[in-house]
Amino acid sequence: MPGKQEHEAAVTTVVVVEDRKRIRETVVELINTSGGLKCVGAYGSCEALLEELDDAHPDVILMDIGLPGMSGIEGVKAIKARHADIDILMHTVYDDDEKIFRSILAGASGYVLKNVESDELIRAIREIRIGAPMSASIARRLLEMVRGKEAKPADEWNLTPRETDILQWLVEGLSYKKIAEKLFISPLTVQSHIKKVYEKLQVHSKSAAVSKALKSRLFGSQ
Repeated sequence: MPGKQEHEAAVTTVVVVEDRKRIRETVVELINTSGGLKCVGAYGSCEALLEELDDAHPDVILMDIGLPGMSGIEGVKAIKARHADIDILMHTVYDDDEKIFRSILAGASGYVLKNVESDELIRAIREIRIGAPMSASIARRLLEMVRGKEAKPADEWNLTPRETDILQWLVEGLSYKKIAEKLFISPLTVQSHIKKVYEKLQVHSKSAAVSKALKSRLFGSQ
């Protein structure tokens, strides 16, 4: 029995919100045939998901943007207002700056395009619980959007140089493991630093920290 409980605890539950049935079914099948993942719901609209969100309460929501009725971006806001612990990965054809920026500010933890390979999508879903995954091209564009603008000095948040670096890497979409490799420290030590960053920024999640950093133009030119 303990073995079964450990197995269940290791499974990441996922909900898919996609209005196109063929894509929705394909993604659900992909998730359910990937180890460690289980799709616990698939919806064609945010409204349908919100009706059952409290019961489903997944670890991760794979969210389209261009949906009938409530948009995926508005859906992120509604979901985060009720369940801040749910990670939301935007999965969309849109790659324009405004939608990327609005999604992250709304509370999305990652952003991946629909034209990525299946293994990259699955990797993003798996990593979203420990990082902020997004396509490399999206991460570059997100940083370009905040560079060259008036920035809020890091010392106003009383961040150390290391904490500032770690926060910027979170914005870039690096996982705790990747950050640890860059700093030659353990992922556990990275988590300790990130906890201090959260306290200083007065936030409780990585998506909120990224959002605050972007809103404050923290990584623009000094």
